[in-house]
Amino acid sequence: MFDILLSQSKILEQLGGIWIIALLVFSRSIAFASTAPLIGHKTVPAMVKVSFAILLTLLLMPNIEPPAVYPKNYYFIQQIVMNVFVGLLIGWMTSLVIEIGRVAGEMLDMQMGLNAATLFDPGTQTQSTIIGRLFDLVSLTLFISIGGMEKVIEGFSKAYNTFPVVVNEINLNFNKILSATADVISIGFIIVSPIIMIILVIDLILGIMSRAAPQINAFQISFSIKPAVGIILVFVLLPYILQILGKLLDNPNRFLY
Repeated sequence: MFDILLSQSKILEQLGGIWIIALLVFSRSIAFASTAPLIGHKTVPAMVKVSFAILLTLLLMPNIEPPAVYPKNYYFIQQIVMNVFVGLLIGWMTSLVIEIGRVAGEMLDMQMGLNAATLFDPGTQTQSTIIGRLFDLVSLTLFISIGGMEKVIEGFSKAYNTFPVVVNEINLNFNKILSATADVISIGFIIVSPIIMIILVIDLILGIMSRAAPQINAFQISFSIKPAVGIILVFVLLPYILQILGKLLDNPNRFLY
C-alpha cells in the first residue's frame, strides 16, 4: 500500500514538473514571438502570437531536457522572468538581419534628400522613409521566400543548448551585442555605397558649378536631381541589392551565434 502511494506521489510530482517546464518554455516562446522577425510585427494580432507560442511550446517540449531540480515558489517566478528576457533577446538578435535593408534604405534617403518624406510603418508603429520602407518590404519578401522563419525557429530551439530551460545565470556578451548593431549599420552602408558615392559626386559637381557661376542656385537644383538619379540607380542596381540581401537573410541567426 505504501509503495502504491509512493509511486502515485512520484507520478503527480512528474506531472507537476512537466507543467512547470511547459510554463517556462511558453514564457520564452511568447517573448520570442513579440520581437522575432515577421511574427513580431505590431500588425500581427496578439491571438496569432499566443497561438504561435503555444505551438512552439508543444513542438519543443519533447526535446527539452528536464532539470535536476524543478523550480518552485519565488525561484519559479525568477525563472519565468529570465526566460522572458532570453526570449526577447533571441527574437531581437534574429530580427537584426531584417533591419539591414531598412537601415540601408534610410541612409540612401538621407543622401537623396528624401528623409523628410516619411511614411507610417504599421509593422513598427513608427515613421519610416520611402526607400527605407521599400527595402524593408523587399527584405520581408525575401525572408519569407527563402524560408527564413523556419531557420529562425531552428535557431531558437538550438538556443536551449546555451540557455537551458532553467537558467541559473545569463552571461551576456555586450561586446557581441554592440558589434551586431554596428554590423547592421556597416553592412547597410556597404549595400548602398555605390549609389551614395555617385550622389556625393553630384554634390561635388554642383558645388563646383555654384562656385564657377554664383547665379546658379545649385541647392535648388540638387533637390530635383539627386532624388531622380538616386531612384534610377536603385532600380538599376536592384539585382545587386537583392543578391546581397538574399545572402544575408539566408542565415538569419548570424548575429545570434
